[in-house]
Amino acid sequence: MEKLVFVALICVILSESNACFTSNHAHFTRMRIGSRFYQECRCDEPGSEGVNLKWLDSHNQEIQPLRPGIESNVYSEWVDEDTYRLFISNLGRSISGDYKCVTNHNGQTYALTYNVEAYDRPYFINTNETQYVVSGKNVTIFCEARSETDPLIIWYKQDGLTKIKDDDKYETSPEGLIIKEVTNDDKGLYKCAASDLKTGEEIIRDILVEVISVPEITEIVASPDSNVVAGGILEIVCMATGSPHPEYVWRKIPKYPLSIRNASFPSQLSHWKQEANKITIYDVNENDAGAYECTASNVAGSSSGSVNIDVYFMPEIIKYDSVVAIEGSTVQIVCGAQGLPIPQISLNYLGEYNERGLGWDMKNVSEIEAEFYLTFFPVNRSHEGVYICNASNFLYTDQKEINLTVLYAPKFGKPFEHAWGWSGHNTNLSCDNESNPPANITWMYQGNDLSEEEQTEINNIMADKMHNNPLIIENISLYGTYQCVAHNEFGEDKKVIALRQGFIPGAINNVTITNLTSTSVTFSINGPEFVNGPKLKAYKAEYDEVENYNITDIHINRTWSIDRPFRLDRLRPSTVYYIKFAAINDVGDGPWSEVYDFATLEKTNFRSVPLEPVWEADVEEAAAFERKLKWKQEELVDSYNIRLCPMYNGIIEEEICKDKTIESAAEYELNELDSNTTYYLELVAHNSNGSSTPAHIMFTVPAKEESLLSAGALIGISIVIVFLCLVLLDVLLLLWRRQGIIAHCCHKKKKNKRERQERPS
Repeated sequence: MEKLVFVALICVILSESNACFTSNHAHFTRMRIGSRFYQECRCDEPGSEGVNLKWLDSHNQEIQPLRPGIESNVYSEWVDEDTYRLFISNLGRSISGDYKCVTNHNGQTYALTYNVEAYDRPYFINTNETQYVVSGKNVTIFCEARSETDPLIIWYKQDGLTKIKDDDKYETSPEGLIIKEVTNDDKGLYKCAASDLKTGEEIIRDILVEVISVPEITEIVASPDSNVVAGGILEIVCMATGSPHPEYVWRKIPKYPLSIRNASFPSQLSHWKQEANKITIYDVNENDAGAYECTASNVAGSSSGSVNIDVYFMPEIIKYDSVVAIEGSTVQIVCGAQGLPIPQISLNYLGEYNERGLGWDMKNVSEIEAEFYLTFFPVNRSHEGVYICNASNFLYTDQKEINLTVLYAPKFGKPFEHAWGWSGHNTNLSCDNESNPPANITWMYQGNDLSEEEQTEINNIMADKMHNNPLIIENISLYGTYQCVAHNEFGEDKKVIALRQGFIPGAINNVTITNLTSTSVTFSINGPEFVNGPKLKAYKAEYDEVENYNITDIHINRTWSIDRPFRLDRLRPSTVYYIKFAAINDVGDGPWSEVYDFATLEKTNFRSVPLEPVWEADVEEAAAFERKLKWKQEELVDSYNIRLCPMYNGIIEEEICKDKTIESAAEYELNELDSNTTYYLELVAHNSNGSSTPAHIMFTVPAKEESLLSAGALIGISIVIVFLCLVLLDVLLLLWRRQGIIAHCCHKKKKNKRERQERPS
């Protein structure tokens, strides 16, 4: 149809251009957008030589001929010297308007005007070929068209022959066709026809209507449960109805403000997987707690539902800061932990202190976090140390250490002490104190009856030692009063030490015999009445038989520590002895006492009380490492009593001592000793007349060293290694020299086989 219109238009234009125009004429032409426009302008009038033809566009600009290499949608072209053509390749609204062919005749200007108007055919907007309507609702099937004038819309149903009219079911509107209370019968093919009332053109669009329903979530199920233990696998399934089948989107609503709990699900969860309406979370952790919202959507709409998930997770202590406090202030230790179920928290002190002035409290900070508070009213140095914070639920117990450091001024245990010095001995004066931070030490000296020059000289000598601890007094003539001042930023304390000259002990004047037998004697020694020096630490004796005492100066010596029985044994029966005593301190040995005499008893068949048992040499080492006691056997002993007591912090634990009575022997196996423990042991000898004084030792059993393999296992491994080495050596001999046990066996087997083959049948 477009081609016929175009050809007819060309014929009309050609018929009008057979003669030269000498007057103004106007022609009106309407063509569809995108059409081609062609027009010739010609003058054949006699005497028209020199006629100048021009084509002007809608802006009265001359239209130039098309030149080589230049493209143009509007251009002119000379057919011959009297014919001038106009071309429009693609007509559009922007170039619509008056196009003029202009000429001059007899001094006058004439124009042929062609009003070219482009118009558009009807077209659809907002009209999808497939449209969805929701069941049970009033919906609109959209069909809109545009043209030169408002187009006429006519609807047809199914076969395209049945015209739809407004009634109780349908209603037409500018936007489309309204279908009331949609049912499944309303689905199918509809036709929308749009006609341009000005041009008469018509377009038709087929629209397929699908009836759909809004999704409805029926159930959301968490497996194994909505309460899951961290580390497990959680599956959540969302079940919904709807047509068409809905698509599912999950969103996480955080429950706890932890590390990633503010992240929207699942964009920041790397351990999950979604399959259609199911999500699976692997290795569940506490960050996975919260509400999981499922949204089921299709073109009809959407609906949402959610399920709450709680994750049981192990306690973790998250607040355990160490504390530094000044003695006398009020301070608080805080231990905070999180977990589900919410953990129980306690604080244990590694040590002992007075619990007066302490307060404690515990509160739940959130659904998963609790805090424990220990308050000191006020804090003192005995509170300093390590506190163990324990947080527990049924899954686990977490522990952390909290250090409490107490800062305090120096403090001396004794404000005044005596010290002794003597010629040839360096004396150490201690300024040990309790302080935190450690105190700075300053010494001051005040001599006894010193001149000013002597005091100045002493101060110069002590200048480089005034901050030492201990202070070493090398010049023993510096007796007098020493003051130590310990100070730090929290205060100071002073200690006075009186350094006095020490002397050896005086003579012993009082010795008595407490026990005498045919072979032994035990003394009671009273020390000197006054000791002007360090305390006594031992007594010594020098003794011999009377017959030898005045003949030689070489006599038997015996020294006892101050806490041991003063006893001599292995004496001869019925013998008179001379003996003298002296006291000993750190300065040296005191003078001998006067000489005492005593006579041992005559040896008879009458049995007396046993002597104190005598240990064999190195008995402490044998008890500790060999777990064996050895002593010297006495003739008059019929049994021994052994008392074994463990010691802790230097104190004998009397309540757990063990007593054992054995027959007369010279050794005993210690089978029930604990490693890394100190023991006190007494050995008492018995006979029918009574018991001896106890002999005692102290020893420490070392910590047990665990062996990786027993002795039997080591021997077995050694045998296997030797056997394998022998086998390897025999294989090497077989391969190298054809010798060895394996080679011999193979040779013998071959020989026996050959003999059987050669034997006549």
